[in-house]
Amino acid sequence: MRAAEAAAGLAMLPAPDTYGPFGYWPWWVLGASALLLVIALYAFSWLWTRPRGILTPPPPPPVPIDVRSVKQKYLGMIDEVVAEHQAGELDPRELSQRLSLVLRFFAHESTGVVAEVMTLRDLGEADLPSVEGAVSQYYPSSFRRAARHDPDAAIASARQVVATWM
Repeated sequence: MRAAEAAAGLAMLPAPDTYGPFGYWPWWVLGASALLLVIALYAFSWLWTRPRGILTPPPPPPVPIDVRSVKQKYLGMIDEVVAEHQAGELDPRELSQRLSLVLRFFAHESTGVVAEVMTLRDLGEADLPSVEGAVSQYYPSSFRRAARHDPDAAIASARQVVATWM
């Protein structure tokens, strides 16, 4: 029996070269932390570099322009400017400026070109020759107070541009 008791006693003694898992705690914690850091870096890089979708909406499709109604609208606006001029509310300089602006807005609404902020040279480069021709007639009286001005020719020119537009 002593041999069995001795064998049982020896079996209960731990082996001198083995240690429990908590004996390695600094290395275990560092390994788990490193693994979590790698997972966090992958997640961060995926979230940071993934496409975020469309940030700005695409432009709306072009709307077909009813040139006939646009012409009628701007011929009516020219008639309003003429009525103001005949009532004495607009002097020749203001008449030229208003007609120029009406033609520029007409060109913008008809073609989509932002003609209301263009210079005379820009109008020529934008392939708007009829608008450029009429606006060039308005320049002298728009920018010089003492310029000779024929209001009837200016009005006729504006009406011709709108009426003969494609």
